[in-house]
Amino acid sequence: MTRTAGRRGPLAGIRVLDFTRVVAGPYCTMLLGDFGADVVKIEEPGVGDELRALGPPFLGEESVFFLSVNRNKRSVTLDLKDADALAKVREMARRADVVVENFRPGVMDRLGLGYASLRRLNPRLIYCSVSAFDARTSYGGRPGYDLLVSGVSGLQSVTGEPGRAPLRPGVNLVDLTAGTNAALGILMAVIARNATGRGQKVDVSLMDGAFAILGQLAAIYLNTGNVPARRPPEDLHPQIVPYGTFLARDGRYLNVTVPNNKFWGAFCAALDRAAWADDPRFATNAKRIANRAVLIPLVAARFAEDTRNRWIKRLLARDVPAGPVNTIDEVVRDRYIEEAGMLVRMMHASCGEVVTPAIPIRMSATPGRVRLPPPRLGEHNDKLLGRMRRPRAGSGPSRNR
Repeated sequence: MTRTAGRRGPLAGIRVLDFTRVVAGPYCTMLLGDFGADVVKIEEPGVGDELRALGPPFLGEESVFFLSVNRNKRSVTLDLKDADALAKVREMARRADVVVENFRPGVMDRLGLGYASLRRLNPRLIYCSVSAFDARTSYGGRPGYDLLVSGVSGLQSVTGEPGRAPLRPGVNLVDLTAGTNAALGILMAVIARNATGRGQKVDVSLMDGAFAILGQLAAIYLNTGNVPARRPPEDLHPQIVPYGTFLARDGRYLNVTVPNNKFWGAFCAALDRAAWADDPRFATNAKRIANRAVLIPLVAARFAEDTRNRWIKRLLARDVPAGPVNTIDEVVRDRYIEEAGMLVRMMHASCGEVVTPAIPIRMSATPGRVRLPPPRLGEHNDKLLGRMRRPRAGSGPSRNR
């Protein structure tokens, strides 16, 4: 690792052409930019990424949603239906390391910007496509957003409470998972290219990522035939009891996990219920599972006798895994967020100060950092496009280094 990379990030010198919009693709390229990649966001003139218009809330004319996933990028506007603009894109692709796009399958090919075309210009190019569904399948051409894929993948079926409507997770979990998978795939392709000298195609879909994070729930059905379903908040885990969200006397919620007998004894002591520890019905986790219909109401009734914070203090004093269900304002005020440095403040040319969650990955030698605020639409046209000329016919690929 060079000293330059240490100062600028481990991806310093990696050039990324970003054709993505909305959430999954922009989150991927933001992660790359956070660790030093030079990300150039290609946007439609006069419109840009549709996330720019998604609001309220807005800061100035910029959507807060857009600002949250587009730092450490530069923006240029190019009409991809215009021949001169396409020539400029191809010239940029000759010198790029990575292309990321999340159009519907086939769109980039019709524009002449698909992997096969750009690979001929630049054999070292890593080309990442993020789609709703795997393009090779019968679902490949379907439109797909986080909510739709949450349902199709099965994720929504296990989110929420029994007897009520299934819920989408409270954040864009499907999008963010796909974006993280795309960044990981790109990084693995960079490592492979260091060994082979050649790029490759990386394909990521929202559907595949959402199905994969079902993890043990999918495995339960695949190996037992039992279909996992939504569980009540006080009893959220099929293999651990107690494991759930409980309502305290003050109307606030806390989470508690008792994964083994060591914690079970401490849990009973914290709740001043020594009789539970001696009860043969609850002697092991397997017996607590078998008798969950008896135990869970007892635990819920006990938590209803005191306030949330008092219970958490008593549980943590005995090292029982427990914590509050914070609202967003509570977690932002939690001292942990400040101590961990998990807020970043950026000065934006038209919005003023913008505050977002910081980079969640810590590296001792090559840390990520915020170098650029989210760009205004076409902010870097003059700098990045002004000196470009149309490439000569027949000119070969240039090296990236």
